[in-house]
Amino acid sequence: MAKTSPLHRVIDAARWAAELLLGRLVVLAHAAFLDAGFMPADVGRTASGLTLRYTAPQLLHRPDAATVALRLCAQGRSLVLYVCVESGKPWLDTYWVNLDALAAARLLSGGLDDTARALTRDARLAALWGALTEKLFRRVLVDLCANSGVPLVPDPSFMSLPCDLKAAILERLAGGDDLARVECTCTGLRRLVAERDAALWKPRPEHLVAQRK
Repeated sequence: MAKTSPLHRVIDAARWAAELLLGRLVVLAHAAFLDAGFMPADVGRTASGLTLRYTAPQLLHRPDAATVALRLCAQGRSLVLYVCVESGKPWLDTYWVNLDALAAARLLSGGLDDTARALTRDARLAALWGALTEKLFRRVLVDLCANSGVPLVPDPSFMSLPCDLKAAILERLAGGDDLARVECTCTGLRRLVAERDAALWKPRPEHLVAQRK
């Protein structure tokens, strides 16, 4: 499979294998932050080395810009991931999502390649990924930009096209490798390809579809 998934962009297989399950969840959250459009304040080589502090790209030039920080709190079987907006202004906010720790651990117990592939093909892990990227981190980014008086970075021009037109363009890609790379680019394209699987993947030669699995 193409090594361009959100997880492959932040960690390699050896470091993923060395992480405990909680560390893997932190790495997943870090990848989701970046996929949602945030920039990290700093990047460590392991989960314990990540600062888990981020800001919008438009605010990087501001020394007093607001940042957001990820925190984890275990409450029995539940694991609460919450994001705190930190700023000198009075509009501090906290956002959170509640996860089933045991269920999340099972979803992250495999190798890096299998886990990266499951982000789009396993309904349970895809739901977890969507809860982080769309329901939590993207919402935080929108509010952070609005409260800081800066616009959201516009989507790439391709993503601004209607879904039917995007799908029609993807159907014209000659190689399965090209479609696989496009599929891994962002959450929106992964969702589009998954929804149009019959039109985008099934017409291709069987050996290309097999390589994707």
